[in-house]
Amino acid sequence: MMKFFRKHRKAVSPVIATMLLVAVAVAAVGAYFIWFRSFQTQSQGSVQEAASGALGSEVQVANIANDENYYYISLRNASAKDVNVTAVKRGIDVNQSALGMPIEITTGTSATVLFNPSGTDKLVRGSTYTFTIEYENEAGAEGVVVHTYTNS
Repeated sequence: MMKFFRKHRKAVSPVIATMLLVAVAVAAVGAYFIWFRSFQTQSQGSVQEAASGALGSEVQVANIANDENYYYISLRNASAKDVNVTAVKRGIDVNQSALGMPIEITTGTSATVLFNPSGTDKLVRGSTYTFTIEYENEAGAEGVVVHTYTNS
């Protein structure tokens, strides 16, 4: 029987076998990484949705956009009561506020707030700002939403 194996040397060489093992291992790690990233993104999204519902913020920032002069802040009323947005401030400067306050947002609707930055601190690309939105609902309860935005 040994003579048969010695005559027919058509087996895979050790170098090719090692390369195949490495290729299979790399493919397995790549597939696991892709699965893990999609699982992580899906889990993170569901946790974020659950947390925003559990925290119960009545006013949510849907979007912030800007042009050369103004910020356009879209706010959504996610509560069962009408709310009045009383102030929108950027950073810690209490002198800056949005135009046309207070703004009433009825249940389930959205409104856009126009914010004009004052002084020489206009819209600087790449700068990150924190917006503070103060509101109260029709029952008189007050609330605050803080949102971070980076100018692009």
